[in-house]
Amino acid sequence: MKNHAFTIRLRDEAAAEKYIELHREVWPEVVGPGGALETIGVRKLQIFYIDPLTLFMYVEAEDHFEPVHDFLRANDLHPRVQEWDDMMHDGEGSLLVRHPGNDGRLNWAPMRRVHHVDFTNTLPDLEDK
Repeated sequence: MKNHAFTIRLRDEAAAEKYIELHREVWPEVVGPGGALETIGVRKLQIFYIDPLTLFMYVEAEDHFEPVHDFLRANDLHPRVQEWDDMMHDGEGSLLVRHPGNDGRLNWAPMRRVHHVDFTNTLPDLEDK
């Protein structure tokens, strides 16, 4: 499994409210069993909000997952997925705006990990005994 982190900005306070409301019931074509995210290899996805108007997204995905390729591919899997993406990113009515300095292919700016701690793998290796 690989993990990825991304950030993006919300257009304004009204966009923040609408974004949070829409994410209370994300369409099954996007997040349901067999939906776009599962199909492209996403296993866990969490989005966090912090003022002012900033989102952070954490993704755990299969080893083959490549964000630039697979997030874009997800939009081709079902018309409702593209419709959802358009509500978030497309045109003057979009809820999200690129983070300053993000000129990459994805609207969400990739973040670089600078520190990691993992206490979940604490079982002793039985082969050493």
